[in-house]
Amino acid sequence: MPGKNLIKELFPLLIIAGIFVLSAFLTQQYTEAIRELIMGYDLLGIFFYILAIVLAIVIAPFTSIPLIPLSVSLWGIFWTIIISVFGWTLGSMLAFWIARKYGADIVKKFISLDKVKEHYKYIPEKNLFWYLIFLRIVTPVDILSYALGLFTDIHWKIYLATTFLGVIPATAALAYLGAVPIRFQIFAFIIGMIIIVPIIIFHRRNKKNNS
Repeated sequence: MPGKNLIKELFPLLIIAGIFVLSAFLTQQYTEAIRELIMGYDLLGIFFYILAIVLAIVIAPFTSIPLIPLSVSLWGIFWTIIISVFGWTLGSMLAFWIARKYGADIVKKFISLDKVKEHYKYIPEKNLFWYLIFLRIVTPVDILSYALGLFTDIHWKIYLATTFLGVIPATAALAYLGAVPIRFQIFAFIIGMIIIVPIIIFHRRNKKNNS
């Protein structure tokens, strides 16, 4: 059933959005306590934040997105964007390298190969650079990284460039969201869902046309 499949695809996003809002609420309520707790350990905190991002990408299906409000409360919007983009790019490159070097036998230990193959169907042969940036914005980082590493011969420099450029918009949006009142976050996620649904439908039709 198309409707059930759509709900199945949206459900993880709704869960992530809910955890993000809860994380933002808690960090906004206890900002001073959190800052006092980590005072003097900023570099160590940044290290573990980046490590969490990398591990969440490589060891799917975890996500580090709910940590963004915590990062914003500790280091501000600007540094959260810088650190998060670095972490997501690093983690994506690592997942890509694992897939490219060790193949499906290792990748399947981290993520379902069926999911990887499903996302590979969305990757076009033409206009690859700009389409990959678009996919990077709307697709979970770990799955796309493994799909590109396993099933394409894309050069790592192109992959690095599309990853870096693609994660910036979502990272910036989430960092700013992490600092605004909860009611605005909920409204923004509702708008996001309204935008995402047509994108998912478009991808399905595109996949059917290519099959």
